[in-house]
Amino acid sequence: MKEKKLIPLSSIQQTVAGTGEHWYAADYYIARDEPLSGGMTPFRPDYYSLFICIAGWLKGKVNYNTIELVPYCLTAASPGTQVELTEVSPNCKGRYLFFTRDFLLANHISPSLLDAFHYLSEQVGFSVRLTEKEVAILLQLYEILLEKRTEDNSVYHAEIIRTLFFTFLYEAAAIYKKNARDIPHSISRYKALHHQFSELLVKHDKQEHHLKFYADALFITPKYLIHAIRNACGKTPGALIDEAIIAEAKLLLRDSNLLIADIAAALRFSDQAAFSKFFKKHTRESPSTFRNQL
Repeated sequence: MKEKKLIPLSSIQQTVAGTGEHWYAADYYIARDEPLSGGMTPFRPDYYSLFICIAGWLKGKVNYNTIELVPYCLTAASPGTQVELTEVSPNCKGRYLFFTRDFLLANHISPSLLDAFHYLSEQVGFSVRLTEKEVAILLQLYEILLEKRTEDNSVYHAEIIRTLFFTFLYEAAAIYKKNARDIPHSISRYKALHHQFSELLVKHDKQEHHLKFYADALFITPKYLIHAIRNACGKTPGALIDEAIIAEAKLLLRDSNLLIADIAAALRFSDQAAFSKFFKKHTRESPSTFRNQL
């Protein structure tokens, strides 16, 4: 665990810059059709990623677990995952997407989408072999994304990209669920608590901001909940609660008919000032600034 803490989180732009490419978007990335290179130093993304090996092979470590990918294997990584590529064949090629949680939740928050996020988070370090039909569907979606890759000035560009990412994410989560029996289950108790905690968060994040509520609902101590969630996903439950509140706040701020004071009340803050302070702490901008930039 100590070694993991020494590795800082890497943003999408930092990761892409390491490959020598200049990428314009901070919240998503669509990889070019180019061979992969190995020997990368270990890093921890602050984003989600999906990868399909389509040629050659690669070996790596994900959270200290060795993984080997050949055509056509699908694997996923979530924020906080420690990743290292150790060996890559000269002809290795893949299709991979990076995206942040906020990017996909920009316009709506649905239990099914959060479930897909959660499910992929549990499959870190495991890969599944795709059927011909599954490969065809995912690669077809990817080819459309490649066509849209640099059209950042086109009308509705972000919305088109986001919709395609939605579809890709749902397809990938469905494939993992279909192959659930073939995927090993490590630290199952922690994973189960993470899943239960996530379900409670979807239902109560607007009203309940305190760790004790969730610990009591799960019949465990707050200390054990912190320990379990850290082992399951690399984050504290407090950080996940804050992320959920910010996601809800951003969604409400998109409704111009709602006053910021009303949003603060809906999210159970004592007043607008407390809400603004919380929002600025986590986003580095005020609620009004965020709204004006939409």
